[in-house]
Amino acid sequence: MSRQDYIYGRRNIREILERHLEKGSELSFQEIWLTSGAKKELEEILSELGDKLLIKEASPSKLDKMAPGVNHQGVLALRIQLHSGDKKSFDSHLEDCKGPILVLDRIQDPGNLGNILRTAECFGVETVLIPDRDSSGITPAVEKVASGALAYLNVFKVGNLAQILEKLQKRNFWVVSTSDKGTEDWSKIPPWKELVILMGNEGEGLKRILMEKSDFTVRIPLHGHISSLNVTVATGIVLDRLKNRPK
Repeated sequence: MSRQDYIYGRRNIREILERHLEKGSELSFQEIWLTSGAKKELEEILSELGDKLLIKEASPSKLDKMAPGVNHQGVLALRIQLHSGDKKSFDSHLEDCKGPILVLDRIQDPGNLGNILRTAECFGVETVLIPDRDSSGITPAVEKVASGALAYLNVFKVGNLAQILEKLQKRNFWVVSTSDKGTEDWSKIPPWKELVILMGNEGEGLKRILMEKSDFTVRIPLHGHISSLNVTVATGIVLDRLKNRPK
């Protein structure tokens, strides 16, 4: 089988299992292979699943052959269906959607996308939108880097981000973007739960049409000689500033 058939990584697997036990969410795998070390580490949570999961012990070398070239950390789960972003229409989610909503425009590096998803979940974001073109999908590598965040996030692939922003604005959300031409005064931005937060491509930033839809454009103050930040770092700073502003 190809590496695309597997979910891997100890933390990633643990979060998926904990989410299943806590919320009753559907498991995305039914078979799991573990080294003795990984099995011991996950033993307690695996025992709670009873016969819902087929558990097989395997050597590290066997796991390396099953999924070559990945850092599986001694655990591979056979995927039922590849997580590629929620296939349901975002419109069906829109009625009950809670802010903030994170919109990621053309994030193409799987490492960046995975880290952004992990960061977003840590700050309490529940919904993430990604375009269905010119963006990394939710690959096994993204899942691994996200360290279980996808067990808690609603991720939607959408065809036209500009139209989605307009729909959200009609539902009283405010769109916030970042740019080196934005303001350093973040005090006028509405409350956290009313926000749609845009983060752009690693090299080119946000598309112009998305910038034009923004209600607020802010700038991250920089104090060194280099004038740009990695998109993952920038996302973390933006979420922290917006979430933890003085009341």
